[in-house]
Amino acid sequence: MNNRWILYAAFLLCFSTTALSINYKQLQLQERTNIRKCQKLLEQLNGKINLTYRTDFKIPKEMTEKMQKSYTAFAIQEMLQNVFLVFRNNFSSTGWNETIVERLLDEIHQHTVFLKTVLEEKQEERLTWETSSTALHLKSYYWRVQRYLKLMKYNSYAWMVVRAEIFRNFLIIRRLTRNFQN
Repeated sequence: MNNRWILYAAFLLCFSTTALSINYKQLQLQERTNIRKCQKLLEQLNGKINLTYRTDFKIPKEMTEKMQKSYTAFAIQEMLQNVFLVFRNNFSSTGWNETIVERLLDEIHQHTVFLKTVLEEKQEERLTWETSSTALHLKSYYWRVQRYLKLMKYNSYAWMVVRAEIFRNFLIIRRLTRNFQN
């Protein structure tokens, strides 16, 4: 009788571990789909870049390297949260269609909420991620983007530079999702 309960407990333990693990293949598919949507919306925000306004925000080099699957998910979540904050700033001087910007913000927000839900169970890894040098470098990077917009008084040329930079961010996110394959 005791053996049956032990077997039952072992079965439940194995099942709950499987149920709580992240399905990285599904996450990769979801990431790619959402990033494509965001890129298409960004492409609709047209305008020309004045080369005198170009700048190198110096995205952390760690973002272009291979990292752990869970760290990758946290990095993507961090990037999307910051992109959301960038686009919530004063973009009225751009002449962009507000509906498109709102759709972009909505898409990014939904995606961030999805990632937050998926990563909820990874609290220990989240704490490690948040104190890592990669996370700190990423926060500094987005601070530089925000500071640039502020220094340029949110003019349309500065926004076009930032739009191009954010588009590069989405390309990096797509590249990062390859970490979910293994």
